[in-house]
Amino acid sequence: MSFARYVLTTASAVCLLAGTALTASAATLIVGNKYAGTVSFIDLETGLEVKRPVTGGSPHELALSPDGEQVVVVSYLEDGYIGRELNVFDVATAEHLRTIDISPHMAPHGIAWLGDTNSVIVTTEETRDVITVDVAKGVVTGQAEPDLIGTHLLAISPDSSTAYVTSRDSDKVSVIDTQSMEILHTASADVGPEAVDVSPDGKELWVGNNQSETINIFDPSTMARQETIDTGFLPIRVRFHPESQAVAVADLNGDRIVVYDRDSRAVKAEIDLAPHGANGPASLLFSPDGKYLFTGAQDGARVAEIDTSTWTVIRVFETDEGADGLAFSDMRVSV
Repeated sequence: MSFARYVLTTASAVCLLAGTALTASAATLIVGNKYAGTVSFIDLETGLEVKRPVTGGSPHELALSPDGEQVVVVSYLEDGYIGRELNVFDVATAEHLRTIDISPHMAPHGIAWLGDTNSVIVTTEETRDVITVDVAKGVVTGQAEPDLIGTHLLAISPDSSTAYVTSRDSDKVSVIDTQSMEILHTASADVGPEAVDVSPDGKELWVGNNQSETINIFDPSTMARQETIDTGFLPIRVRFHPESQAVAVADLNGDRIVVYDRDSRAVKAEIDLAPHGANGPASLLFSPDGKYLFTGAQDGARVAEIDTSTWTVIRVFETDEGADGLAFSDMRVSV
């Protein structure tokens, strides 16, 4: 696979469902296409993918800058390739701005922007650590060493002071101070923890366990386990609605999204993605206003847009192979 960088302008089709209206938003949805090594920039007003630059290999996850102007894309790993870089793109133009070499750290995957700083925090799975990177300077600035197998995903507390990192092959969740990069606590989860998210009020941490097919609910302040939900499916991603009362969970193998009520833990909606060709949902992202939920279909080369007032699919955007990591910017990408 060649990772030479270029920008391809496209007019990829969007599948509009009969009787539904377009999202009235001059905003951009950014999608990491992990099998193709590309990034899709989708104009949410028109529903068209307007740019598709090539990035580093295996772009699984993305992080958007606080001002919405830049997006940082990881280069993870795949057969014959282990990533050692982050790539930074300008949202308005989809132009590649810089590559950040994070060596000797390898296989960056989970990533989040740290508040209003210039820094991101990144899991680096192959080297079993977690790093902070100054995006403006292009340098690694901090490191924590959980030394656990499969440091894969992370979630950040609402004040950005704490990171919660799942290690899916060690069955652990690490709690890290994002300033000192000190490991504050290591908690046991069920088997295969991967999905992780913190409630907007900071009072609950939900962790999805792939092999156990469960969700553990922790008190983030103590990491005491409060409850376990037996999902009966592989909960590959977990995402809180911005208003906190609904929690979306991606059923990777069932081609659906299951929505739980946060308080009762009961299922309040199930969204079948298979009729829309959105197979293998592996990522979730709510729009900032909570009106829409986006899910990347890694086996369908597309992203489904869900209206959260009815929990129904209203649009499906065509992307490149392996649609996965998502970011939403209020800035509109230029054609």
